Amino acid sequence: MSLRVRPIQYTAHTEDWVALVTALGGERVRDDGDWQLFALAGGGVAIHGMPDGDPAVGRIELRFVVADLDAALRAVTPALIELGLSASVTTEDFGRYAAVTAADGQHVYLDENSDLVGRVARTGSGDLAPAEVLPLWYTEDVPGGARVLTALGLSTRIRSDSGEWVDLSAPGGGLLAVHGDARTGAVLSFEHPDVQALAERLGDAGIAADVVDENYGLSLRIANPDSPEDLRARIWVNQTQEDLYGYQRLG
Repeated sequence: MSLRVRPIQYTAHTEDWVALVTALGGERVRDDGDWQLFALAGGGVAIHGMPDGDPAVGRIELRFVVADLDAALRAVTPALIELGLSASVTTEDFGRYAAVTAADGQHVYLDENSDLVGRVARTGSGDLAPAEVLPLWYTEDVPGGARVLTALGLSTRIRSDSGEWVDLSAPGGGLLAVHGDARTGAVLSFEHPDVQALAERLGDAGIAADVVDENYGLSLRIANPDSPEDLRARIWVNQTQEDLYGYQRLG
């Protein structure tokens, strides 16, 4: 099963998001106006334009893409049943998808879609690698969130000793992390092997990015196109983690 991470970001500022993802090294796969699809280093991201004031603006959905939904469900259903969960299938004009609702109320989706098959962003200008998509799932139940993602076929990559962070890789490409928090929700973030160089490329595109030294490594902070003044809504780009003090690499 070639499950691939491809969240959807809903926005009232499509052009700004397109500029940001492009500067991160994303390669556009589809341009349907209010639906923009990008391939990244392994996963992808979709930008869905919405009218200003729509309640969906600023929200993301944790979504994966599979080429064959029926085959994917046959593969993951036994593990979901062990967790007391199930997948409900919906058919829309754009295709079919399955939804799984975790115990904390977070929805995770499998979309039947082949647009990203065989599409990976190429190395950009100056031989700088593209970023990788790394959406964050915030929850009080980090182990529970990780179990859901493992049931869907993801593999644990890095886990903090505190238990407040687990990130996982999808077999078809892309990353997803579960992060401890009092609230349940999701935000879009990314990972890159050289955030200093990436900050320069963003600056060349007219996008300001602050470099922050966290205890696990460097990270970028970028203004969110839908909430540019809200520091809490800033987009994070973490440097690929090499310092494992307080963490364990499991895959």
